[in-house]
This record gives sequence, structure tokens and C-alpha cells, in this order.
Amino acid sequence: MDQLNRLEELFNRCMNEQATEAEVAELSYLMQQPENEGKARQLIAQAHDKVPEMELPVSTIAAITTAIFQAQETKPLVVRMEKRPFRWIRYAAAVVIILAAARGGFLWKSYKSKPLAHTQTVHDIMPGGDKALLTLADGSTIVLDSMGNKQIAQQGGTSIVKAAGGKLTYNAANNSNKVLYNKISTPRGGQFQVTLPDGTQVWLNALSSLRFPTIFNGNNRTVELTGEAYFEVQKDAAKPFLVKVGGMQIDVLGTSFDVMAYPDEKQIQTTLIEGLVKVSADGQAKVLQPGQQLQLQKDGKLDLLNTADIESAIAWKNGYFKFNQADLQTVMRQLARWYDVEVNFEGPIPDFRFVGELKRTAGLSTNLKILSYSQVNFKMEGNTITVTP
Repeated sequence: MDQLNRLEELFNRCMNEQATEAEVAELSYLMQQPENEGKARQLIAQAHDKVPEMELPVSTIAAITTAIFQAQETKPLVVRMEKRPFRWIRYAAAVVIILAAARGGFLWKSYKSKPLAHTQTVHDIMPGGDKALLTLADGSTIVLDSMGNKQIAQQGGTSIVKAAGGKLTYNAANNSNKVLYNKISTPRGGQFQVTLPDGTQVWLNALSSLRFPTIFNGNNRTVELTGEAYFEVQKDAAKPFLVKVGGMQIDVLGTSFDVMAYPDEKQIQTTLIEGLVKVSADGQAKVLQPGQQLQLQKDGKLDLLNTADIESAIAWKNGYFKFNQADLQTVMRQLARWYDVEVNFEGPIPDFRFVGELKRTAGLSTNLKILSYSQVNFKMEGNTITVTP
């Protein structure tokens, strides 16, 4: 029996829930072979009209699809969604069912037949890692990624200890009164974690910085942020924790939240995981509940999103990228910061959205290949990626 007939046989067995585990694995392999792409498209198209209409939003379909891949520990999933999807609900439902049966990495690229996009790579670029620069009060600097696990400095009565796993800890003496300011900065392709003198934990994403005192002696605990950070604030009702970022101030008592404030993004976002925070900007103030996100727009307007996508907001901290209807520019900005590359666009930028996950631990070429399934072309030359439709 040739491959195409075998593919159809296995496909039908999966759809009828008759396939063995070995047959499921075989189907997954056959569906990923380039020479079988046309047959795979035909089979999915035929199955598409057999799936009943499902009254589910696109975000729910996307979540189900992603969950299937996570549960099966297969490769990350990226789905292209056209701005005006063709019969999306029935189509997506069909793909979800088929992928659940196949447990494989095949990605339905388009309802219409198109050639597979091309990703030209000469070399691979490895993912970022634990890299940061510490600037002390006197202006001297310490490269933390090359520093061993030990006490690396003393600032007033506070000792600074470099621990394993990309972590810096500030241990303030109880009798210390001298306040000095330090700054920890991550480059493109870097991330780092710091424990502040009060015990607050801060995770810094790539291309970010945090300025803070070596001891919190006043009536509040104020830090200044650029870029993106995730905070787990130590509770202290007598000393509110304040984050100043991009014309916005966040007032906290004890809570967990993420702040994304890159200058090249469309807005500053504060996403609350636990507790309560008050966000103030330009004479406006709003209180966030867990699961909400506040967006400071470029024009100074504060918008409150009641049902934030928390997983997408903190995915970077957990080792992956998560996209929920993200446009191509947003996807590429995140990749550029993490892999320390430049991105150029040639020709019109495709107007569609991405849903799914990519691993931050994977090499850049792996993630570009997955994105290329959505009919986007990538060319890598040195540290520059050129994107064409």
C-alpha cells in the first residue's frame, strides 16, 4: 500500500476512533511529510463539512487546540487566523477533532491550497538566558552572567549575593540607615531575577531595567521600571509598594502582577494575578481586581480589560511565548527581544492573527519554521530576519 492510501486509511481509523497508539503515531508522521500535504488537505477538507456547527468563540477554539498539544507534549502550535476567516467555527472544530485524534504536529495552514512558505536559514540563533548588568551607587558595574555564586558587593549595610539560577538577593541589615540606589538591567536576549531588600521577588524580561534602593527606610517602597517585569510583592501594610513606569504609578500592598512597558509596544499593560493594585496616570486612577488588565494608551487614556489573558501576559516568565490573536508585528517584536535580532519587513505586512505557543528554549530557526506554516516567509542573514508575505 502506498503512502497516500495508507494516510487515508489511518485518517479514517482515527476519525472513527479505531486507531491503535502505533497507528496514531504513524498518522502523525505521514501528515508531516511534505509529499503528503495535498492528500492531508483533501482529507481535512472532507472532514470539515461532517463536523456540526459549534457556537464557540474563536478564543475558546484556540484554547482547546492549544490544550490538546500541551496535554500530548507535542511541538508548539501556531494557527493563522485570517481577518475574515472562512467558516472559521466549523473549520476550527474539525481541526481540533482531527488533531486530537492524531496527537501530531500537523498544522492546517489554509483552507485553500497554497505552497508551503519558505524559511531560509544559514545558521541558528540560540535563545536568550540569564544575563544582566548591575549598576552600583557609585556608577561601577558588575556583569552578573559571568559572576559566580557568591557575595559580590556591599552597599551601605546591605550585602548583595549572586545565587544560582540567575538570581540576585539583597540582604539588608536591620541597623542600616544609609540608602543607596542600584539598577539591574537585562540586555536583548537576557532575563534575571532579583530579591529586593524587603523580600519582594522581581523577574525581569529581556531589555528591561529596575532601579531601587538598597534598603526601604521611608514610608513607602518605590522602584522604577522600564521594559517588563513580574512582581511578587512582600506584604507590608505600613509601607505600600510603588512601581513607577512610563508616566504611570502602581500602588501595591502585597500581590502578584506583571507590567509590560516597552516603548515600541502599543500600550503599557498592568495585569493583576493576585491581590489589589491601584494604577494612576495623568490624573486618572483605577483599581484592579485579579484577572483584570489595565492598558495605558499612547494618548494617555486608561482602559480596563475585565477578562485579561493572564497566561499570555506571564508566559515569558514560564519559558514560552503565548499568542492570542496577536498580529505579526507583535510576534516578531517578542522574538527580536529574546533572540537579540533585528527584524525587517519587505512588502505589505500580512493582516492576520496568531494563536498558540512557542518555546523560549527553542532555537530561533525552530520557531521561525513553525511560524512559516502560516504562509509567512523568513530569511536569516547574520542577526537580521527579513519577513515577506
